[in-house]
Amino acid sequence: MKTIIITGATSGIGRATAKKLSEQGNEIILIARDLNKGQTVAKEIQSVGKIQVFVGDLASLKSIHNVSNEILDAGITPDILINNAGGIFNNKIFTEDGFEWGFQINHLAHFYLTKRLLPEILKKPEAKIINLSSEAHKFGKIDFENLNGEKSFSGMRQYGATKLMNLLFTKSLHEKLKVSGINSYAVHPGVVRTGFGSNNTGILALFNKMPFILTPDKGAETSIFLATEKVEKLESGAYYKKSKVTPTTGQSLDLKIAEQLWNISEELLEAKGFGSRIRST
Repeated sequence: MKTIIITGATSGIGRATAKKLSEQGNEIILIARDLNKGQTVAKEIQSVGKIQVFVGDLASLKSIHNVSNEILDAGITPDILINNAGGIFNNKIFTEDGFEWGFQINHLAHFYLTKRLLPEILKKPEAKIINLSSEAHKFGKIDFENLNGEKSFSGMRQYGATKLMNLLFTKSLHEKLKVSGINSYAVHPGVVRTGFGSNNTGILALFNKMPFILTPDKGAETSIFLATEKVEKLESGAYYKKSKVTPTTGQSLDLKIAEQLWNISEELLEAKGFGSRIRST
């Protein structure tokens, strides 16, 4: 039995992932924005494994700070962290922390959550961190002067950029933690019929009506594969599509950009009073 933390598990791919992993007898920790919704989903999907729900809102660094403390104080030592939650946002809006919504939800909040949980993750041999990325990384570009759309903004371009950040974060985790036995993987789930895009208008609002869209169960398959396969059969730091290592392109191959993104992410958190280097007491 493994202890597995999943963000964004109250719907779509995350819910399907949690359900399947629960059926296999694992202990599932759901981080949900809404407690009632999280508890409802936990009851619906619970099978053999134990399920706990913690409240955490990725649009609030304070909420991530608090939920990570609650998880650590509860004595939970995760074997696997699945950073599943994410979205695409057509309009440029900002979180309570002053970051563009997509940048914080898709990258910075998961970066912070991972850093906060690392002391416990490091205690588990062959621990895994799984980050949901996307083929959209191929049209993404990292511009460190435009992380929040300061110079220009497009919902699709920002989504591509943040999915590229997920890949770079995965590579950084591998480079920094490989000697500690922690394994990191990025995932392309496929084009999946979820609530994705429902908060937008125009073509993005039609996303879930397209006939070629996969079911959440199909979209969850690669995450489940990575969570359950033996680490010696996997390639840490790699990008997986349809449960196979898949080449990436462009800036995703640049370890200097990956390191710069890591450092800037830490600096942004520290500037907001949420230092991520060590857990505060």
